[in-house]
Amino acid sequence: MTRTPAWTAGGPGIDLAAPEFYTTERHFEVWREARAKHPVAWASSEAGDFWSITAYEPGMQVLKQPKVFISEQGMRLGGNAVAVRRAAGKMLVVADGSKHRRLRGIQASWFTTQAVANMRPELESKLRAHLDRLIARGTPFDAVQELAAKIPSWILCQLMGVPKSDWNRLSRLTDAAFNDSDDTRDGMVARVEAHSEIFSYFGELLEHRRTNPGNDIVSTLAHAEVGGEKLTEEEILFNCDGLMNGGLETTPHAIAGAILAFTRFPETWQQLRKDSELIDAAIDEILRWTSPPMHVMRTATEDVTIGEAEVKAGDKVVVWLPSCDRDETIYPDPDRFVIERWPNPNAHVGFGGGPHYCVGAKLARMEIQVVLELMLPLVQEFELAGEIRRKRSNFLHGFDRLDVTITPARN
Repeated sequence: MTRTPAWTAGGPGIDLAAPEFYTTERHFEVWREARAKHPVAWASSEAGDFWSITAYEPGMQVLKQPKVFISEQGMRLGGNAVAVRRAAGKMLVVADGSKHRRLRGIQASWFTTQAVANMRPELESKLRAHLDRLIARGTPFDAVQELAAKIPSWILCQLMGVPKSDWNRLSRLTDAAFNDSDDTRDGMVARVEAHSEIFSYFGELLEHRRTNPGNDIVSTLAHAEVGGEKLTEEEILFNCDGLMNGGLETTPHAIAGAILAFTRFPETWQQLRKDSELIDAAIDEILRWTSPPMHVMRTATEDVTIGEAEVKAGDKVVVWLPSCDRDETIYPDPDRFVIERWPNPNAHVGFGGGPHYCVGAKLARMEIQVVLELMLPLVQEFELAGEIRRKRSNFLHGFDRLDVTITPARN
């Protein structure tokens, strides 16, 4: 099967689905070339052939047409086909139409402005104490594992009704379940086993919540009805698994990426320290500059034209979200971290777009906001202190390690 235009950016031999391609920053250079040469192009990979979209406008065309570009046949490159078929229509990220609206409607009540505000005080308390310890330590630390990864864990496990004694275990299982750094058979087996353990854990928690409901999302999933119909056990477990991934595996990369931005563009941190009114704009620039989800995949249901490409029904279409968020036609000087970009009439796609726009977006924004507000009076500046290790993944755009040093504020 051949399609034109064919992907040529970066020269021969590039496999866009290969996780190791994203362990350096070369992908930014290759995406930049692709946006100029062929923003929609047919790419071949070990994960199969697909249309690769690197520019903002065609990317939005895909994200905002859910009937033409569906999710139920898989939403990520290299996904387990058997698992996708089993979850299709039952898990939020691989559901379309009325099935998607039903699942999203049940979960959405936990991510309203008021619901998110209710979670803020405890996060502030935990984070303030944690920052005090990090700063008092006075030594370099890994901004990923010692800071960014802890924040959504504190929130999400509370949201799911997970006892504190199990928080670390669930975080480790989620990391393992969505870790695509090992593409061998052993790696696939490890991911399947981790998903199975997550399902087993939430299966037990679900049984308890059926008879002993609490103030948590698992209890809501267990007892909610839409049109007089409750969710099946399988639907509940699939969406618990999805919530853990969405909640734990994306926001840490935005927070760690923000710290990296403040080391590379230190004037922006000083700008924020002088004017905290810029925090909302800073959050949007963080989400644009980091774009933690690497890609989303859709399947075309009909023949359709995107730019110069003639997409056929059944073709896979992959939108590279960080590339769309660095499209020069939308964001001048896109590789720079510039707070004054916002408000911008073209919303970033750090949370995706269309009906699959991240259900937890308000929660993620609150987490980033709390980090900034608590750090501003405490931190004079950030400095790199060693290793920057990007995540070996084609699905998550972020870091495994980011060593930094904090200089405490002089006051």
